[in-house]
Amino acid sequence: MTYFNPDTDLTVIKSQVQLGQLIRYEVSPKEYANITENFFRLIPESSPLLGKHFRSCAVVGNSGILLGSRCGPQIDSADFVFRCNLAAIEGFVNDVGTKSNFTTMNPSVLPHDYKGCFENISIREKFVKRLRLIHDQILHIPAFVIVNGRRDVEFTNAMIVEHHLPIKASYAPVETTKRMKALWKDADFKTKWPSTGSIMSALAACVCDQIHLYGFYPFGMDKDGREIEYHYYGSARNLPSHNMTEEYRAFQTLHQRKALVLHTEPCNDDVL
Repeated sequence: MTYFNPDTDLTVIKSQVQLGQLIRYEVSPKEYANITENFFRLIPESSPLLGKHFRSCAVVGNSGILLGSRCGPQIDSADFVFRCNLAAIEGFVNDVGTKSNFTTMNPSVLPHDYKGCFENISIREKFVKRLRLIHDQILHIPAFVIVNGRRDVEFTNAMIVEHHLPIKASYAPVETTKRMKALWKDADFKTKWPSTGSIMSALAACVCDQIHLYGFYPFGMDKDGREIEYHYYGSARNLPSHNMTEEYRAFQTLHQRKALVLHTEPCNDDVL
């Protein structure tokens, strides 16, 4: 793929940064992220996807279309599973599965889903419990996009270090979002700012032979008139920076071209 190479573009690596270095934010260019001790400790020596390739991949979005889908076993049968924004797994296993090889976490997840975690011990424990479900797999954080997430990134890093979690951390370089935006624009799809799901789908195209998308459905009602929550684990509003309807149209087009399989119906017992 012209715009993105997961061997070199997925994450900042140790040889590219120094302890105490300041990195300018992509959307807040007058502000800087500080590579603190915890941060530096977690930055990988090389991309966790270096030289990797998989036969079948599942990219799991967070739409309420997954509720009652019974897609969990099919998702878990994939060789590699991408999950978006630290979405809840417990309580939804039958619909979304448990396998997590690559989990993204936008820093805004903390104030939205774990509000009060800095002060409230029980909320903090809930957050750490969710991080533990990643086990020794990849947690990918867009840490250098906007200054508002600075404290959230530092807190996440501290929790990983403090609790000795075996997570493989990955931190998207500053140019990642720009690269992905250019990719979608070049493909003639209009998007204000690529969502996590669209970025993960593009990444999957780099490392997977077969791509299956689940939980990507931006509408409030399905074809049978059933009301659909924005997120399967709780209601949330569509973020104005993302054009989810346009992205869904792009996924439908790619599905028609057989570049991927877009699942919006309940699953059967087939494995990937």
